[in-house]
Amino acid sequence: MKGKKALYIAFIVVGLCFAAASLILGETIPNSVGGTLMGSGSGMAAIGLTQLLMLHLDTKDPAQARKKEIEETDERNVAIRRRAKALSGDALQWAVIVAAWVSLGIDAPLWVTLAAIGTFVMKSALEVYLVVRYQREM
Repeated sequence: MKGKKALYIAFIVVGLCFAAASLILGETIPNSVGGTLMGSGSGMAAIGLTQLLMLHLDTKDPAQARKKEIEETDERNVAIRRRAKALSGDALQWAVIVAAWVSLGIDAPLWVTLAAIGTFVMKSALEVYLVVRYQREM
């Protein structure tokens, strides 16, 4: 638990340092770098703060923490989460193909279309690999 707390505090500190660096270096760095620093810093600080607060709530109410842990590891809930991830992966796969078609329609650079198609092919290949692997295991 102490390791997690230190990690979340480190996230907050590093995130705030990134955001401060973006503000301090404002005019001396390109806007894309400043935006990246501010975005990643804000995100890291928010994640660290949220997780730190959740850890605090878990230590404050151990019964609620145990109940949450049981719900997270329950077979039914695990199956529901896995099914939702699989369906969202399928939806994302087809959204990538739509993006490839749209990029063709708006005369985007060829690398954009090829990147979308490559992503689709990689996701499909990974899916076939995992199906074969899980069939062997089960």
